[in-house]
Amino acid sequence: MVTLPLIPMEGPPHGHGGHTRRGLLPLFYMNDFSRLGLRVHPCDAALSVLVKNRYGVIQDEDGSHVTLDGTAQVQALVQLLKGHGIDCEIADVADQIYQG
Repeated sequence: MVTLPLIPMEGPPHGHGGHTRRGLLPLFYMNDFSRLGLRVHPCDAALSVLVKNRYGVIQDEDGSHVTLDGTAQVQALVQLLKGHGIDCEIADVADQIYQG
C-alpha cells in the first residue's frame, strides 16, 4: 500500500504550510531526504473527486492523504484529476521544508 500526501498548490511556496506534521517527516533527516506527494489545485475539488471514485482518502491532523494499492496507480490518479480539470503534479513535497 502507498500513501501520498495531498499538498495544495495554492499554499505558501516555502515553509511547512501545515503539511509537515508528524506523519510526513521522520524525526531526523538529512538534506537529501525526499517524500513523494501530489500537489493539487483546487485541493477541495481533488478530495471530492477521489472520494467519489472510491480512492482511500485519509483526513486527519497530518493533513490529507490518498492511499493506493501500489505505485502503478499513481499515473491513473493524476489522469483522473486532470480529467476533472484539477491541476495535479507528482512532486517531492519535502522540498517545501525549511531546514535551519
